[in-house]
Amino acid sequence: MVTTRKRVVELSEHTPTQVMLYGVTAISCSILLFLFVAAPAMDAFFTSFLRSDVVRDGSSVTYRIAENRDDEIVVTGTFSTWALVDPHERKSVDAARLLTGDVATAPRYHAEYIFTPAVAFAPLVIVGGFVLAGLLTTLATGLFGFVRQKIEREILNAMDRLAISQYGDHTPEEITSITTDVLNSDLRRMYDLADTYGMPLTDLELLRGALRWRDSAGAVRMWRTHDAIKFYMHEYFTDRYSNAVLGFVYIGAAILIIVIGIRGLKFLPSTDPSVVLGALGLEFMLLITYAMVLMYGRTDEEGSESHRESRSTHGSASDADAEHLLRAFLAVPRTSNTERKAP
Repeated sequence: MVTTRKRVVELSEHTPTQVMLYGVTAISCSILLFLFVAAPAMDAFFTSFLRSDVVRDGSSVTYRIAENRDDEIVVTGTFSTWALVDPHERKSVDAARLLTGDVATAPRYHAEYIFTPAVAFAPLVIVGGFVLAGLLTTLATGLFGFVRQKIEREILNAMDRLAISQYGDHTPEEITSITTDVLNSDLRRMYDLADTYGMPLTDLELLRGALRWRDSAGAVRMWRTHDAIKFYMHEYFTDRYSNAVLGFVYIGAAILIIVIGIRGLKFLPSTDPSVVLGALGLEFMLLITYAMVLMYGRTDEEGSESHRESRSTHGSASDADAEHLLRAFLAVPRTSNTERKAP
């Protein structure tokens, strides 16, 4: 048992280098998602549904934020600003540029809409980058195995609890015996083990899936990654962070209400929907995260059962203490009033 707990402590500690590598991986994944997924998808959306061409090559365009305002010059860019222009106008401007041969004196594109991808895509690509980095670090080893280390820690915790329920103070060989028994059991044997260990069958099946993931390698490990993540979400993440995720959902809803209200008051121009799309994307990702917490979390029956077990355990301990104090009190002879008055 000492060896198991020492290993759990080792897996619970992350070095600064490991955290930094995970952050760098998440940022890199976010940038790749923006360049190869979000930007092409939004470009296709603007072209197909708005019948507009997207200018984001560094060209200067003219843009009027409102009818009572003068035109202003906006410089486009892949991460900074996109300009949505009329395709027919763009063709005429391109033809004029070919005739003059001087871009500086040629007419500029006129932007019907302005789109800021860094604002609109930030919630989607940032959350997606961290999720993708989590999946990659589940498969990696060493300093890159950030999430893998967390999953292995919870597997050891679960096996340690099973060994304590069966043997009390136990040895690594007894944990290995339980591991072998769980991995090699059929469905009928799994029912028997669930009764023996005093745990739900679903929890035991999740543990077996995580053990198979831990003991596999290569393509098989990649195939069983979902089982490991489901076990980690069920055993640790949903119990630890469910309230925090729900709180963030309410915060995202509050931000969305404020943004929609400001847009309704016309403080945000209708020709620049970036802030509204960013608020919608933030709330969308938070709701998806909360949905995953509900999907992989414990059911109400499991939660109430564990709560009852916890209360019964604490209650039995309190009853034992009360009984011990009562016995100690009854073992002391009580003195009468006359004995106290006697010299």
